[in-house]
Order: sequence, then C-alpha cells, then structure tokens
Amino acid sequence: MQMESIVIYGCMTIFALGLLVVSIFSYRKYRNNKLIFVSLSFLMFFIKGVLLSIGMFNQQIQDLMQSPYNGIFDFVILTLLLLATLKR
Repeated sequence: MQMESIVIYGCMTIFALGLLVVSIFSYRKYRNNKLIFVSLSFLMFFIKGVLLSIGMFNQQIQDLMQSPYNGIFDFVILTLLLLATLKR
C-alpha cells in the first residue's frame, strides 16, 4: 500500500464530500433543479472515493474497483453532469 495513494484517495473523498455539502446547500437556497444532478454527481464521486479508500485495506473491494465496472462510476458521474448542463 503506497502512502501517496492513501493521501490522494483521502483528499479526493473529503473534497467530494465538501462539494456535495456545498451543492446541497445551494439547491436548498436557490431551488434550481440542475443542482440536484450536480449534487448526485458529487455523491457518486464521494461513494467512489470511499470505495477506493476502503479498497486500500480490503482486497475484495480493491478487486471490484480495479475491474472494468469501475468505469460505471465514471460514466454515471459524467452522465449526471451532462444532464445538469443540458437541463433547462
């Protein structure tokens, strides 16, 4: 286990959580439906960060996150951001 990976995954997870909280508060203030999709994308990014962080210590989760299914998280995140961009 590399120390750099632990720091990077930890920072990514904390940053995603911070952006999720900011986007939720923004939605509550402005009631813009686009912010729902942005919040969902940050939630997915946070979940991915948590799984990557846990995967550093759990071999089963690490195998799951290194499989081609890891791309599903990225695809869902990009789709939610696209929906937020295109939503009127």
